[in-house]
Amino acid sequence: MAKIKYAVRLSERAQKDFKAIQRYTLKRHGEKQVLKYSTLMKSGIEHIAGNPTLYGHSRPDIPERYRSHQIGEHSIIYRVDENQIFIVAILHGRMDFRNQLH
Repeated sequence: MAKIKYAVRLSERAQKDFKAIQRYTLKRHGEKQVLKYSTLMKSGIEHIAGNPTLYGHSRPDIPERYRSHQIGEHSIIYRVDENQIFIVAILHGRMDFRNQLH
């Protein structure tokens, strides 16, 4: 049986989150680490696209329609819309998720 691959779309917020993570990582840890962490994040997104229910889970601090997948120090918050993964935000584990997702 063929594996379903979902299309991935990032919200404007998720795009800004990703760029901010890259800037922070570059400033604090250098170019080698920003490349490594960016690759890790992209790989995680590919895993989600391959099987969003396997890699994501619900959390009590985010709305029910969203799922979360942790990658490194961050969680990718997304929802599944038919054959599309919509990434809402990429949040650091120390953030207050309730106040980040309205």
